[in-house]
Amino acid sequence: MTQEEVRGRIEAFVADFHTGWQRSGTSPGMFSFDPAVFEAWAAELAGLVATHGTPGMRTGQEGALSSSPAHHPDAEQITDVELHEDTATVRSVMEAAGSTTHYYEYQLLRGEDGWRISRLSAFLDPPGKPLIDPAAAEALLLGATPDAVLPQLPAHLELNIPGLFTAGRVVAPFGEPVPLDVLHVGELTSASGVLTVLDLGFVDAHFVPLARRIIPGTYSVEVATAADMTVAVRLRLSEAPAASWHPAEFTNGTNGVGVDAGNVALLDAGALVNCQAQRVEQLFQERIGLLMEVPGTAFALDGGAVDAVMVSSGYGDGHYPCYWGVAAEGSLTSLVVDFRVLAENILRTSRVPFQPGPVSTPELAGHELQITADGGQFVFSSRGEDITGLRVLAPDGALLMDGGQLGTFMTGGITSKTWKPDAPPPPGSVVEVTEYLGYRHL
Repeated sequence: MTQEEVRGRIEAFVADFHTGWQRSGTSPGMFSFDPAVFEAWAAELAGLVATHGTPGMRTGQEGALSSSPAHHPDAEQITDVELHEDTATVRSVMEAAGSTTHYYEYQLLRGEDGWRISRLSAFLDPPGKPLIDPAAAEALLLGATPDAVLPQLPAHLELNIPGLFTAGRVVAPFGEPVPLDVLHVGELTSASGVLTVLDLGFVDAHFVPLARRIIPGTYSVEVATAADMTVAVRLRLSEAPAASWHPAEFTNGTNGVGVDAGNVALLDAGALVNCQAQRVEQLFQERIGLLMEVPGTAFALDGGAVDAVMVSSGYGDGHYPCYWGVAAEGSLTSLVVDFRVLAENILRTSRVPFQPGPVSTPELAGHELQITADGGQFVFSSRGEDITGLRVLAPDGALLMDGGQLGTFMTGGITSKTWKPDAPPPPGSVVEVTEYLGYRHL
């Protein structure tokens, strides 16, 4: 009878969730907002928790109202029930036509009033699926070597990485002077000596480790903050000062970590490849909430030694550089992720004659900048995103076009903007191009 009671609780929750979703109405359109819709939805969720959950239980749908329901009695099927005296775990799969398949795990507690849901987790991967195929995992780790080449820094970088971790130094990232805080997050153990840096919210089988392998061991991790903003995170490999800094390349030749979920994690790649995909999703869900209260959190990927650290990512989503510190005798001293909070861009502005065709001046050659005339309009295209400003000026200096006011289209690494002037630019007009070269620390 107990298993039927547990199943009954989940089936009732799913049915009530769907009914509440129907009562709240469909999700507002992109360009409309009705607070009453979200207020009604919040009330429905509160009622669901009061009826089916323990105090503080969250459905995972708080603050959002999807155009398709997260739970539907005709589409969600229970696949497994585990009972352990006064606790239970129920797993289900939600498969609806035209929607992404979701896998749910319900944790339940038995009290005086019967079984109640204490935790609800949603996953994109099925239970038991490895994050990466074991054979591929072995090859992935072998790609990291202790003698991987450390590239030189680009020319237009003026780094002061020790200054990012000088506790008490007065900085002003937002105008007001504040002291720099440096906090110890924890000790990270890398049994494999292979590290990776990534956004824990977007981990899949295509992740890659850093190319340089470190000596296996346990190392201190610290995070620098200013005015509650994460400035940088550092894995300290030794107490020796860094005599030089080098981009920390990954085994695929790229540098820097892309962020889409507001976090950066430093992990032992050897432990990560042994994780199940759901385990990684669960860790992200558990840890991302902690970053609302603390700048960093240390944890174990597989329940053993602490082999992962996760920090909030400065300004949020973006792309952040990683650096190796190297001692005078050549050993690694640290791994640093710089969130560029205490930095200013180094820019260069050039002017070239306005004329359709490739812009072939030497200083702009690497951008593949081109102007294409197309029936009275002009398309400006360039490779990458390092051109940060684009203007067209008349011979007398009057502004004819500001690229910042135009829409941007990007495909295949090519960025383009289309200008539709009332009349063609007069002879003698110029294109003013501002390009990003690098940055300097403040």
